Amino acid sequence: MLKWLVILSLVIAAGIAVYAVVGPHSLISISRYLPGQTIGSLLVLLIGNEIVKGLRWAYFLRAADLNIRVVDGLTSYLAAQAASTLPGGSALAARMAEEHGQIRMRQAASGLVGEYIADAFALALVAAAAILYLHQPAIQLLVPAVTVLTGLGIVAVIRDQRLAQWVTGLLGRWERTRRVIPKEEDFLRRTVRLMRWRVIAIATLYSLLATLLSAAILFTIVDSLSRRTVQPAEAMYVHSFSTIARMAFPVPGGYAVSDVSLAGLLHIVGIGLTGSAFIALVYRTAGTLFRTGFGFLMLALRYPHLLAGSLRLRASTGPIVTHDTAGGNGPGTVLMTAEPTPEPRVQ
Repeated sequence: MLKWLVILSLVIAAGIAVYAVVGPHSLISISRYLPGQTIGSLLVLLIGNEIVKGLRWAYFLRAADLNIRVVDGLTSYLAAQAASTLPGGSALAARMAEEHGQIRMRQAASGLVGEYIADAFALALVAAAAILYLHQPAIQLLVPAVTVLTGLGIVAVIRDQRLAQWVTGLLGRWERTRRVIPKEEDFLRRTVRLMRWRVIAIATLYSLLATLLSAAILFTIVDSLSRRTVQPAEAMYVHSFSTIARMAFPVPGGYAVSDVSLAGLLHIVGIGLTGSAFIALVYRTAGTLFRTGFGFLMLALRYPHLLAGSLRLRASTGPIVTHDTAGGNGPGTVLMTAEPTPEPRVQ
């Protein structure tokens, strides 16, 4: 019962968040200014981008030695995009992985660390290449350099037990940082498995492809809405730097940081200030609507029991229908229990 209520609450909250972030005025703007051919191209790019990210998530789960099929890892990521507008919504992918076999959320959560590292390396690579190609000031290379060093530092801390103990002891001195220190041995052990250089290299290739697709989405929008013709390298430059800014400043959802930095960088490459703000709005709206809608669709098609479960609860005197996700009967297996009180899950 609890998991059904959690999923249903997330779905409702995500819908409210989409309406609050996007708003009807953005939908009107997109339909008015983007031609049908451009919308079709954007849909293809957006679908490809999400599939690449989903395959990367599935790769991380399997690299963490979790018994899950690639298609199940892919769908668990895509369904989790229904909550992508919420702070911490990415963690729903780890929860959805629980629907497939003997997997716990804390085990799958190790993939979130891997995603951060792979994205950091891929974005730094794209940003450095764009800076050199566009002959931007060399001082800007400090941004991708710091990004790479940060990623290497995280990898070193996770791989080295003594260094990890020292950092844990340092963070444990303050109450605020003490709360974020992971204590689950299972999570730590599987995160260490993901910090192998071969795994990081393959995941970075996934992230590199996803970054290029995101830059192509931005390029398509700018090309349709701006009178100034932009280069693909400029779209790569703007996207990579704005995404690095969002990673560096952990604002929930990254809305303010990402949108402001995106508009500012578009202005730097020659787009007018008003046009830059409008393009940033369209870019945010298109991505938010697609990820949330695609996530809802995948959630309804692949995991309908999670959405309908709360509606199947009966009166307290009668039996209830539950779905076994942690037992050996497989995902989505229907079980009848004589007692209405759900059995607590041991994490």
